[in-house]
Amino acid sequence: MNEKNTSSVQEQQNNESPKALEDCLNKIKELEEKIKLLEEEKEKYLGDFKRARADLINYKQEEQERFKELMKFANERIVKELIGILDSFDLALQSLESMSQPTKDSYLKGIYLIKEQLEDLLSKEGLEEIKVELGKEPNLKEQEIVAEIENDNYSEGTVAAVFQKGYKFYDKLIRPVRVAVVKTKGKED
Repeated sequence: MNEKNTSSVQEQQNNESPKALEDCLNKIKELEEKIKLLEEEKEKYLGDFKRARADLINYKQEEQERFKELMKFANERIVKELIGILDSFDLALQSLESMSQPTKDSYLKGIYLIKEQLEDLLSKEGLEEIKVELGKEPNLKEQEIVAEIENDNYSEGTVAAVFQKGYKFYDKLIRPVRVAVVKTKGKED
């Protein structure tokens, strides 16, 4: 009886073993599919994270550039006002031309030194004087024609005199050069 029971238990185990093995294999397949899906989902989220991170880095860089640009032109108003002071220096220097030599020398030295310091400061802050060549065609992007004068030294329509200096602030025109051009012959006022 003992033998019969043992063989019956073995038969039962043998019958259940293929079914249990098949269940285990199915469970393994299910888990492998879940792992595959989770890995794909992980890759998608990782890709999304990397893109979002790159977008954030780009945004920060763009904001830094915008901030630099904003800071560059933040002082534009005061620089425009300081240009008027430079004009006053030019007028003062012109009026000194008529003074006696000893008085003139002492005043001139001080005025030129102060003017040079102011010009250096403004240059460091981004101000650039627009250069004009007499006898050349006016550059209407940077020069404003305010008068026509007769002049035998230069050709018609060319710059003959500068009435007021012009300036750029970081390559942005903030005041055009005011010039006079040689009058066209035969043209009446």
